[in-house]
Amino acid sequence: MVLQPLQEAGMYRMIQLESLIPETLPGVSLFINHGGNHVLYKNQTHSFTQTDKERLIDNNVKFLFVKAVDMSTYNQYVESNLAALMNDENLEPLAKQNMLYQASVNYVQEIFDSPAVSIKQNVDRCRNLIQNILNDVMSSDGVMPALSSLVDHNAYTYVHSVQVATYSISLHVKAFDLSRDELMDVGIGSLFHDYGKLYIPRVLLEKPGKLSAAEFTEVKKHPVYGYSTLKDLDIFTPVALGIVKHHHEKENGNGYPDGLSSYDIARSSKITAITDVFSALTTNRSYRQALSKESAMEIMYGEMDGSFDMQYLNTFRDSLN
Repeated sequence: MVLQPLQEAGMYRMIQLESLIPETLPGVSLFINHGGNHVLYKNQTHSFTQTDKERLIDNNVKFLFVKAVDMSTYNQYVESNLAALMNDENLEPLAKQNMLYQASVNYVQEIFDSPAVSIKQNVDRCRNLIQNILNDVMSSDGVMPALSSLVDHNAYTYVHSVQVATYSISLHVKAFDLSRDELMDVGIGSLFHDYGKLYIPRVLLEKPGKLSAAEFTEVKKHPVYGYSTLKDLDIFTPVALGIVKHHHEKENGNGYPDGLSSYDIARSSKITAITDVFSALTTNRSYRQALSKESAMEIMYGEMDGSFDMQYLNTFRDSLN
């Protein structure tokens, strides 16, 4: 039995037992928590069996661990099996959603922590995740419970990106009669809407107090940074790129980077502006607690009056209820 102290927590990542499909080869070593240590349960060369799953369930084990360096392999294993997981009648709907959205967060974290070229190299993975999110949005009663379960994740940007993509797809489905290809563009653009923040100093993004004028000027550059970087990859559609560049534009013309007003802002950018703010307000940050959806709506209708397209905001509010 190989024991490794849990204080080396940064070396490991927790995964859901339900994400492992019996009689498959995850391709990573699996560990369990035993008496404050990581214990090797299954070597990466061995398949995960139905007997393994039943034994772990009998011992009330709901989570396993993998090494942090193996997360990319694990992520791709889950992504390649998402269709099977989502169609598993033995899994509760919320459990399926949790796996889908956590897999999406893991993907965003992996891609955002890698050179921009990795987006192009992994574009099929992105499309697969968006397809599954789209399927879930169109077939389920709601996504709020699953998205809320991600709120306490310690990596805000990644969780926020997945929430905005999911809310944006959902609102487009409710507001328009769009093809799957159009909805895919919306999902991809909104998933990467904040990509430009990778080029903004983290100290500014995580500052608990009010930004100075100079600091805010710097932060406001992120839509252009993201747009320019992603445009150069030559794989994003104009709709997706428009979302990246214009998700901070406002109906009253007081947004950025181009100061566009109502009729000059594309509808997908208008919708992402709404879902971006809602996600930000309802997610825990290091310097403040998340607001309830009701409190967030009060701010968006009150203090932020004039920022959003009222028709889309009303539709979004109604969808939350």
